[in-house]
This record gives sequence, C-alpha cells and structure tokens, in this order.
Amino acid sequence: MRIVLCDDDEQVIKLLKKYLREYFQSARLSQPDYTVYTSGDDLLVSEAAPSAAPVDIVFLDVEMPGRNGISTGAFLKEMNPNVRIFIVTSYPDYLDDAMKFHVFRYLSKPIDKARLFRNMKEALYQISMDAEKISIETKEETVICSSDEIVMIENEDRKVWAHTLSRSLESVENAKYWDRLLKYKSFYRPHRSYIINFKFILSYTRESITLKTPDGRIWESFLARRKYQELKDAYLLFLEAMS
Repeated sequence: MRIVLCDDDEQVIKLLKKYLREYFQSARLSQPDYTVYTSGDDLLVSEAAPSAAPVDIVFLDVEMPGRNGISTGAFLKEMNPNVRIFIVTSYPDYLDDAMKFHVFRYLSKPIDKARLFRNMKEALYQISMDAEKISIETKEETVICSSDEIVMIENEDRKVWAHTLSRSLESVENAKYWDRLLKYKSFYRPHRSYIINFKFILSYTRESITLKTPDGRIWESFLARRKYQELKDAYLLFLEAMS
C-alpha cells in the first residue's frame, strides 16, 4: 500500500504520519510506503510519471502554493478513479467543491485522531472491496471488474443487466445469483428488480432512487413502498460507517 501526503505545513505532515503509523500498528497491519509533497504541482508531476507506483490514499491540504488541493484532487481522480482522497483543511467553505469529484473524506484541522482512525478503517475496507473481483458473464464474454465498480443490477423484461462504471452488460446469471453474490454492506435490494450500490445514491423518494456516477450519468431504481424506512435506516448506517 502507498499513501501520499500533500501539505505545505511541516507540522501537519509530521502529525499525520505519526497518527497513520499508530493506526497501522494498532490494527496489526504492515506499514505502507509514505510519499510527501509540499505542493499540488509537485505531486501531479511526480505521480503522472510512468515510473510512479500506484497510490491508494492521498491526504490533501486545500490552501497551498500554486495549484490548490481541490484542483489537485480532481486531476488525481482522473488519473486514478479508485484513489481515496482525504481533504484536510481549516476551511469548510471548500466542502461543496471537494464533493464534486467524490472526495472520500473531509477532515478539519486540527486533526482528530479518533475520527482519522475510523475513516482509515473504512478506506481500507473499500480498498479491499476494490480487490474483490467480480466476474460478469455474458453470452459473448466474461468481464472482470471490482465490486466497487458495480452501480446497479437491473432485472428488466427477463434480462438481467449489470450496470458498471464503464458499461452495461447483459448477465447470463439471474437476479437471485446477484443477490447472493453482492452481500457487501454498500449494496441493497430496494425492489425485486434492482440491487443498488449506496455509494452512488444522489436522492430518493418513497417510490424511487436516483443514482449518479462520477461521469454524470443518472440511473433510476424503483423502491418498494414497504421498504422505504428500511432503506433510510440502511443508508444512514452506511453513511455513518463512512463518516
């Protein structure tokens, strides 16, 4: 695993590394490789190099010389959609801008160690989900993707569609197969014809759920009325685990 820290404040970098080392030690996990930058420009130049090792988690300050953390984070997401980005700042006004490129967490300074630990636990869980490979078998081919790339499973007109971040595939497996397979806490079956990924929820009503992917595509799922409260409770638990 590789973690990048980018902040022009040496004390913040020092504290973050201290807390992160404590977390990995307490969780009995191998220490990751740490790379430190003091500006977004330096980070992007180095990480865009062909020889750069893949990065799993990035901690970004917002106010830095040159390119700010919001712009840097947006470019990083384009380079690697699966990277988990933590925005670390004293300025909450940037929250809306950070959410536009699906920042993983927004941490306020001074950094709260307990919250950082909770967030790291969830980040590592999601990274493990990325590593969980799913086979989508169609009549023509078998496509391998990570479970985190699945937006929604849809059962329509006796056809089962696996909608992913890259494309929609007609699965040869039935809906029951997908219901058994996707038993991660980020997936939920709101209706007999749908299984959705909480990660992509934009909004919901008593009758439907709207999902949105990072590229701006919109997906709609029905919601069984008797499941409205159950959905709310499950989604709140999901959000709580990620906060």
